Amino acid sequence: MSIAAVAPRYRLHHLAIALIVALEYLQTMMVAFGAGRISHGLHATAQQFSLAAAGYAAVAVLMILSHRWWVQRLGYRTMLRLSLLAFGVGALLCALSQTAGDFIVARMVQALGGAAFFTASRVQIMHYRGRERLQAMLFLPGGIMLGSGLAPILAAGLLTVTGWQALFWVLLPLVALADYVVRQAVPEAEPVANERPDRLHPWGLALLVAGVFLLQWVLERARFELAAHGALLWSLGLLAGVLLLLHLRHEWRRSAPLVPYRRFTSERYLWGMAVYGVAYVVMSACGYVLPLYMAQGLGLSLLHSGWLLGGSGLLALPFAILHLKLMLRWPHLRRFLLAGTLLLALAAALLAHSATGGGWQLAAGLLLFNGLFLPFFLGTTAAATFSHVDEQVFSHAYQVKNAMREVASALGLSWAVLILQQRSDAHLAAQPELAAGPLLLLAGQDFFYGLLLLALCIGVLLRLQRRFV
Repeated sequence: MSIAAVAPRYRLHHLAIALIVALEYLQTMMVAFGAGRISHGLHATAQQFSLAAAGYAAVAVLMILSHRWWVQRLGYRTMLRLSLLAFGVGALLCALSQTAGDFIVARMVQALGGAAFFTASRVQIMHYRGRERLQAMLFLPGGIMLGSGLAPILAAGLLTVTGWQALFWVLLPLVALADYVVRQAVPEAEPVANERPDRLHPWGLALLVAGVFLLQWVLERARFELAAHGALLWSLGLLAGVLLLLHLRHEWRRSAPLVPYRRFTSERYLWGMAVYGVAYVVMSACGYVLPLYMAQGLGLSLLHSGWLLGGSGLLALPFAILHLKLMLRWPHLRRFLLAGTLLLALAAALLAHSATGGGWQLAAGLLLFNGLFLPFFLGTTAAATFSHVDEQVFSHAYQVKNAMREVASALGLSWAVLILQQRSDAHLAAQPELAAGPLLLLAGQDFFYGLLLLALCIGVLLRLQRRFV
């Protein structure tokens, strides 16, 4: 009997799709928003907190790429429940952490579970067909935007009235709720029958582990040591790339690999990964810059910043629904992507001038970025990238996309840290009398001007290419 044939389970399954991805985005965004308070509470240096983020990302990449291997051996419901257990244990350990070392280990435990949520949420939609799939599809962006929008509001409120540990305590009842919904609604079976089981190969796994951890370490160190040890970091980054290419070659040649890369390497898919990568770099960089820009540059309170960021994120949901309806009526994907780049450019321009706009430019810029650019650009990219991927390997193709998301997010964070530091140093050299607040304001404005230029360049490139859409 199908999920759709049983009405209560049908509704709970929709809730599961939204809830598990919302949980992952909620914790990610709350940790990013509360990074300063967490670091202060743990007496952690910026490098130590950055190492925790790198450790989370590295573990997440490994778990994402082995996602279907675990599903095939445990069943989807069991795998998700174990993932929720690991995620909850990690959240508990984070809340109980006394040192930076404790927190780094706790975040890696949390990644063991949290890495499964995004991929699982999307793959569960494959249980449906036709109009039912379209209805189920809305719950994925709904969960993403709900988690992203609530995160800064919830984090700001918790940090105002209590300590940073509350950012992790609050996850535990949500984990319990998600476990109940998964237990009731998610089938054990995969939505698409598997031709042959995935296989882990020691040599391929060793190359993957070494490449991923080395790459994340390089990206983490580049935020603080690129000027002093640039040659070494570039060399190690190149070595990490070679290790990952050797892993790809190893898996490519096997009849039963962990991930069958050669079955979804069309130009359309590769273009999609490139566009996704740019979007995730931009999202990660802005996720780091915006709270600092608003608090230290514009002088907004923690609560004010949280409500502005969260409110603009929650407003993305109706625009996502509008975007889907527009695409169904006028399936001109290139035009939607170009509209997305223009929205990003306009948002960057408004954010760069928000210090002199009396508040409306900041609100409008955040609305354009969170509410319009993200659903229009990422939603269109998803439709273009996966529309021709064989359902037999859809889970694998989505796993690769989400693994790339972790790497791109680390790259975006490194890029943002380096730009703010470089531009702050440049302004301080030109005007030594400037205080920290004006320096952050000026550096943030430079960042958004650079983002404006990047958006226009992306638009030109998408307009000229003919392979993606």
